[in-house]
Amino acid sequence: MAHELLLRGGLVVTVDDSLGDLADADVLIRDGVIVAVGPGLSTSSKNAEAIDCKGRLVIPGLVDTHRHVWQGAIGAFTPQMTGAGYGPAVLNGISTRYEPEDIYAGALWGALQALDAGITTIADWAHNLRSAEHANANLRGLQESGIRGYFLYGGPGPTTDAPNPPHPQDARRMRDAHFPNGMNGRLRMGMALRGPCFTSAERNAEDFKFARELGLPISTHVGMAGTSDAINVLDRFGLLGRDVNYVHANMLTGQEFDLIAKSKGTISLTPSTDMLMQFGTFPATGPALQRGIRSGFGVDTVCSCGTDIFSEMRLALAAERSRANAPALARGEQVPTVALHQRDMLRLATLDGARVWDMDDEVGSLTPGKQADVTVIDMRSPHLDGYGDIIATMVLGAGPADVETVIVGGDIVKQNGRLVGEHIGKARELMLVSRERVRAREAAAVHA
Repeated sequence: MAHELLLRGGLVVTVDDSLGDLADADVLIRDGVIVAVGPGLSTSSKNAEAIDCKGRLVIPGLVDTHRHVWQGAIGAFTPQMTGAGYGPAVLNGISTRYEPEDIYAGALWGALQALDAGITTIADWAHNLRSAEHANANLRGLQESGIRGYFLYGGPGPTTDAPNPPHPQDARRMRDAHFPNGMNGRLRMGMALRGPCFTSAERNAEDFKFARELGLPISTHVGMAGTSDAINVLDRFGLLGRDVNYVHANMLTGQEFDLIAKSKGTISLTPSTDMLMQFGTFPATGPALQRGIRSGFGVDTVCSCGTDIFSEMRLALAAERSRANAPALARGEQVPTVALHQRDMLRLATLDGARVWDMDDEVGSLTPGKQADVTVIDMRSPHLDGYGDIIATMVLGAGPADVETVIVGGDIVKQNGRLVGEHIGKARELMLVSRERVRAREAAAVHA
């Protein structure tokens, strides 16, 4: 008998232009797939589960296009550090204290942080894979969380004295052993490459060749303070392409944005880290949208930022309006309205985020036939009981605590405001034990 789930009586914001917003409507899910959206739906199964969504906002599961998930146990580790301080403290510091069991605990807890905040799809830029065991542990953490998305194989790989070592060749084993058909449950694989900002142009070309030989999409950091000319280097070597995702991008020139647009690459917008960690002045939201570049939000690092996409939506909107208003303010002029709406932010956080990773035929909108990834937000609290547009209210005020229900592939992973499953308590305990282990190793290293 088919398993059915009925979300009943909510304000359904489909993010599907052909369906729009539906007041007092239902979402019918069967065997993990959305089969119908509309008012007055009924189930065909006597054992169907119904969830009351009256007074709630029903939206597609949020998409995080860029996050270092292994850092789940070390939130707020670098609250005042810029990127210049983050490197020594995290990448060359605390990350070296991580054994495979710590990677597993951090990735599991980090993915659960995302699910708790209504994020159902994530691109995990896994850049603390010091051995095959570390890589396996990171993947296992993602798998056991139940989240959907990409495992992006990053460095640093085995320790070497070479100034520009190659990307870890273990990525081939990982693809063959865990992703032989392209999928591993709800997960896919890609490559997290250092890019020309963090290795030589020649080594970067070899890394790109390796990723494309494996048939894997590529993600790389560009356009941060202290880095320059990455897009032009990629262009000179003939490496730009639709399979490349560019993270940050806020310090790029117009000509570099044009090259990304022409090559049909994608951008991960990370407003919090960009502005808090001195990666740039304004996020790349406006330049990317003006050129029609596929773009979506990313949390990036919880060491310096929060864990949710609501914060990214708010900060991106405020930053872009500030950037767009600057010329008028310089002329002493005031304008009555601004171009971007809160709904533009929701689209970046859902359907456009899915488009960044070519998953929009599967997730990103509440369209019949797509996977049942759904986030339900309780709008009855005083801070969300707005007068105007309900999406504007949500973007301006909601947070993880307002996420009442989260569904991934028809499976309820958060209900009544709490993550569900026996693995939740285990994950928390593993995280706490790992955190103390890492603290002890840090202390021992300091006093050595």
